[in-house]
Amino acid sequence: MEQKLPQTDLLPYPSCPTMDEGLVNVLTDLCFQEEERVPSDLLFVFGSNVKHQEIATLISKLIAQNGFNQVIITGGIANFGNSYHQNRPESEAIYAHLPEKHKQRNIILETSSKDLFENIEEAEKLIDFEKVKTITFICHAYASKRASLSLKTFFPNTRIYCIPFPLPSDHKDFPINSEHWSKTKYGQSLILGEYLRIITYGNRGDFPLTSVQAHLDQVERLLLNK
Repeated sequence: MEQKLPQTDLLPYPSCPTMDEGLVNVLTDLCFQEEERVPSDLLFVFGSNVKHQEIATLISKLIAQNGFNQVIITGGIANFGNSYHQNRPESEAIYAHLPEKHKQRNIILETSSKDLFENIEEAEKLIDFEKVKTITFICHAYASKRASLSLKTFFPNTRIYCIPFPLPSDHKDFPINSEHWSKTKYGQSLILGEYLRIITYGNRGDFPLTSVQAHLDQVERLLLNK
């Protein structure tokens, strides 16, 4: 049975100040990313401990619409922070929901990684990325910018396109996506936490902060005025 609300890695959900339009807008620009759907050499699926059926449905739709030379689904058994523990790798749980016609393709499962960065690190061991010129990736919407920054660090010469996947919040009408995240306290806390993750993992060396530094500085200024 899947957990209703997603869990995130390492950092807790912070308490939130009152979020005005300016803060909401800059956090949205900082954390969320989406590009048009285009044919790519590789469909890269980041692991998820929730919504396996829905992610599999999206994978099936993308395969039918765009076609991909290769598909990789990542995700081992998460053990970070307050993750919802399952005894099955996330990639296998997603794959299990794919229609049989798609299981006949050459879909690679990565089953060792424990977080977003490891999703890429472990996938690199399974695919010859020298031949991959374009990547379309699926990931949780709230982490789409961080996922893109991480992929670009590994593959700086590859064109990368994001398809964000919304997650549920504590209100069924307001999923965690670029449009609705600020409408619930859960969503606000999750995105403020994502701001902290970008800083933490950028400083750790997962990706350079140069391209998002202006947004980070703006968020900091707005928070200091609360």
